[in-house]
Amino acid sequence: MNLTGWQSGGVALALSLLLTPVVKRLCDKFRLYDFPGPLKVHAKPIPHLGGVAVVAALTVSLGLGSRHGVFPLWPFLLGLFLTCVTGLLDDLLGLSPEVRIVSQLAAGAILWHAGWRIPIAGNALLSLAGTCFFVAVFVNACNFLDGADGILAGISAAIAAGYAVLPVSQHTDLGAAGAWNLLGVACGFLAYNYPPAKIFLGDSGSTAIGFCVAFLGLDFYRASGAPPSSLPFPILLAALPLVDFAFAVIRRLQSRVSILFGDRRHGYDLLLGRGWSTKRVALTCYAITIALVILAEIARHLSPLAAFILFALTVGLLAVVAVSLGCLQLGDEKPRVDQART
Repeated sequence: MNLTGWQSGGVALALSLLLTPVVKRLCDKFRLYDFPGPLKVHAKPIPHLGGVAVVAALTVSLGLGSRHGVFPLWPFLLGLFLTCVTGLLDDLLGLSPEVRIVSQLAAGAILWHAGWRIPIAGNALLSLAGTCFFVAVFVNACNFLDGADGILAGISAAIAAGYAVLPVSQHTDLGAAGAWNLLGVACGFLAYNYPPAKIFLGDSGSTAIGFCVAFLGLDFYRASGAPPSSLPFPILLAALPLVDFAFAVIRRLQSRVSILFGDRRHGYDLLLGRGWSTKRVALTCYAITIALVILAEIARHLSPLAAFILFALTVGLLAVVAVSLGCLQLGDEKPRVDQART
């Protein structure tokens, strides 16, 4: 079956809407919940294996679309499954940070081997290291941002839309299909995850979405040839989770703990602590990401110097806001390894 991008995205939306309540019922039956705790914002147990529905819907819709040209689907699916299964095992059993990081780096290596790479000309080793680092950062940034109802599903839909509307020359056939399918899957899941959430993504879902966002960035570099003015594009689209991740890493290094140890100093935590509702926090994150998508599209048409100036000013503004909220202040939470909701 050959489907256009938006048609494939429609299939992904329908599958996500159908599969998510099925997974929720299974979680209820077997009591697979994310329970309240010191690093949680919810007050009652919530099913937390929504990632299973997300990845299943994404896989089926991509398979049905089948318009991937000369670009094979298997490296993307292999990396996606590796990331999702690792997250699922972490949701169910708990895994060490080292195992999770190795899995993410391996997923990056799979994409690199298949030709989706950070553009470092003339040095395969640096390109491999850069690609693996790129994937691991995006995976963890999305995982860290999945800490309040509806945030990650909504911003990933906006990021996917930013890629989906690009000209055909700016992504491969698989990249275009991936963008539309991620948009559909995220919107479908958001119907159940929007505050008050009925189901959470869990690590299986947040890391899988992070892998998809990283793949779309690498696909953009592959298709565009990565001219200097285009380099900031994937970073700008995902600037909100990336800046939040950067400050989380700084805080945890200051505390001399693993970067995967959780705290309650993320931007959404601080806004909730100021009395904002979960809906207001989610809608604010959506609005910021939509603005970033618009700025990224503007930057793509500028000269390299102007694009990097816009990039620096935008990221700098996000950093100033984060610091003013208190993202660099160290909390008194008892350290524990981040799970699905960090």
